[in-house]
Amino acid sequence: MVSGPTRYDGHSEWYDQTFSVFHPPGEELAFVRQALGRGGGQVCVDLACGTGLWAQPLAEAGYRSAGFDISADQLRFARRRLAAVARADACSLPVRDESVPVVVGLFFHTDLEDFGAVVREVARCLSPRGRFIYAGLHPCFTGPFVNRTSESAEQQLQFAPGYGQVGWADHGSGDGSGLGGRVGFHHKTLASFLGAIVSSGLQLRDVREFSGGGVVLPRNIGLVAEK
Repeated sequence: MVSGPTRYDGHSEWYDQTFSVFHPPGEELAFVRQALGRGGGQVCVDLACGTGLWAQPLAEAGYRSAGFDISADQLRFARRRLAAVARADACSLPVRDESVPVVVGLFFHTDLEDFGAVVREVARCLSPRGRFIYAGLHPCFTGPFVNRTSESAEQQLQFAPGYGQVGWADHGSGDGSGLGGRVGFHHKTLASFLGAIVSSGLQLRDVREFSGGGVVLPRNIGLVAEK
């Protein structure tokens, strides 16, 4: 969870038990590892770290991770996995200008309204040639406008109008995870999602699509942007 109400408070135990089974997912994990390279003891910001489910891959890559999240409840779990954590709004991080070589963000852009403000804050914190590595739900294929709950069994998706309507969804994400129904889901179009990166001044270096368990269309998307 990042800027805005701490919607994950009270759901953290369920979240950790539910998603620790699936994280880190294979394709996304390989992508993040490739983008990270070898850290050599450098600091890596784990932005909106949640319960710290990505702590091990970051450590294995040789980084000293500092996790930030607005949810104190989520940080109760993150402290068990990350060496350093702090409660902070993703739009106002307690990090010096141009001081961090890598910021990693994973599956949080649907938790807030202004993704652009977060990416601008990332750009402020990154050192020259620093990288923002992000993976999350695919804006085109996961959202309130598509029902993916029976995808595996029926080999098809059920689409409805609404892709172009940016905003909070009334009925979650449509992916069957149950998360959106608990904490909310803010849908973004692909243009608004990628536009947040471009408007921050960062330069896109790589964009990938991941099945994420989907058998018809991708569920997740990843990118690397450089300062």
